[in-house]
Order: sequence, then C-alpha cells, then structure tokens
Amino acid sequence: MSAKKKRAWFVCRQWQALVADHYANDVEAARVLHTDPRVIERLRSGTPVAKSTVLKMLRQAALRHPLGVPPAELITDIRLR
Repeated sequence: MSAKKKRAWFVCRQWQALVADHYANDVEAARVLHTDPRVIERLRSGTPVAKSTVLKMLRQAALRHPLGVPPAELITDIRLR
C-alpha cells in the first residue's frame, strides 16, 4: 500500500456541526480556514483525509471558535473500527 493510502484514514465526525454552526457554506469555510473547498467537502462528507490535514483544519477552526476539546481528540482513525 502506498504511503498516501496509509495516511488517509482519518475523519472528524463532528466537522459538519462545527462548520454549520459558524459558516454559511463550504466555500466560506474554506476561505476563512485558508484551504481548498474540496478539502472542506471531504471533511463534511466524512471521507477519509490525511491526519495532518484534519489537524490543520481543526487548529484553524480552534483559533476562531472554541471547540471545547483539543483538536486531536476530535479525530477518528477509521482503521480501528
């Protein structure tokens, strides 16, 4: 298995609620969080993303809005299901 496939097994199950609470749509969230709207779409839909990408987005969100828990606790490794 390639290194890229090995790392893309992480999701943030609470992402939909985090984005819906603070942003009107994925494009606005992407603009504010300095990322590509496709990454936001993948996070929203629960598609696995690289752990570093999920952490980056959660840290950006935490700078603007209280998450209530550390960003690392919001990440789920779907290989462990």
